[in-house]
Amino acid sequence: MEAAKRLDGITYAIRDVIAASQELEKQGRTILKLNIGDPNAYDFDTPDYVKKALHEAIESKLNGYADSQGFLRLRQAIVAQNHRRGFDSTTENVVVSSGLSEAVNFTYASLLNPGDEVMSPSPTYPQYEALAKFYGAKNTYYELVEENGFLPDVDDLRKHVTAKTKAIVLINPNNPTGSLLPEKEVRKLLDFAGEHGLVVMADEIYSEMVFDETAVAAASLSKDVPIIAMNGLSKNFLAPGWRMGWVTFCNFPDDNVKKAFIQLCRLRLSASYPVEYASAVALENTGEYEPAKRQMLEKLRRRRDLAFKRLNEIPGISCVKPGGAFYAFPQIHDEKNVFADDKQFVYDLLAEHGVLTVFGSGFAEKPGSKHFRIVFLPPEETLEKAFGEIEKFMRKRGFA
Repeated sequence: MEAAKRLDGITYAIRDVIAASQELEKQGRTILKLNIGDPNAYDFDTPDYVKKALHEAIESKLNGYADSQGFLRLRQAIVAQNHRRGFDSTTENVVVSSGLSEAVNFTYASLLNPGDEVMSPSPTYPQYEALAKFYGAKNTYYELVEENGFLPDVDDLRKHVTAKTKAIVLINPNNPTGSLLPEKEVRKLLDFAGEHGLVVMADEIYSEMVFDETAVAAASLSKDVPIIAMNGLSKNFLAPGWRMGWVTFCNFPDDNVKKAFIQLCRLRLSASYPVEYASAVALENTGEYEPAKRQMLEKLRRRRDLAFKRLNEIPGISCVKPGGAFYAFPQIHDEKNVFADDKQFVYDLLAEHGVLTVFGSGFAEKPGSKHFRIVFLPPEETLEKAFGEIEKFMRKRGFA
């Protein structure tokens, strides 16, 4: 029996590399894992008051189905969060999803027809590329210029937009680069979207994970460009396994896309009721969240600074300083073509030195640019050890 053709070419690099790592672990090898963006796999944990709220929800028998659009109290809390981030919304325009991954899936399903085009940053989070293929749409890309701190090139945008382009993806802070777009750059993208009649998918799942600036909400900068503001509990509240995300439809001239999105929500019945309750408590209690966020950011900032310093000390590698999230996207300067491609670098590094990273080509990077993605989530001593092994690997391969 053959699998459905729509899955041809669908990959997910972040998880694909794990299989090779697991084979080595079966052989008794210890692997230094810098591959997956799950804070809870390291020494981070969901804030205590949020965990307590989940327990309260379960004990209060909120264990049935919730409203398909989302628990009203949570949608009210999201409206309040949006207001704190600079834009007004209503509960009718907020929809809760089972993780932001489901929200992206439902958005593409609701918005794209076969043959439509969607613009994503290059590099980008793999799901955007994969789901466009899944729904028969075409991916086009606008370059994030590394020499300019991975900021977008608006002139490059103009080269790729066509009459079939329907939407543009904005990921801020960005995964995989960790770059943070300042307000003027977000405005440029919104102006471009308005000029060409595009829907903006504003992925702001890391909006609270910024180190030196503030992550501006795209919806706070426009009253007329259609924006789907996307956020969730996973990263900002250190609860990725709870699978809780949400979207806010802003500036839509009609409700067609939102109605289609909600219809898909009805087909899957509802998101997790107890997690929705706990998410409402998480957003409502800013006084309890702020100390937890400061502690989280202090830890991440130290590790970001260490990763930036050590990566740039390794021969043959350079790295732009991340402004947000917990990723870095180092480049391999391989003028002699020691490595056939970035995949060979990643798999050889894993096999020879037990350090697990992700190849940059899995993020739709500029072809041949040879990057790899790391997370700086592990404790400092683990990061030091991992970077030490990467340095040994590079020197062994002739980089000095």
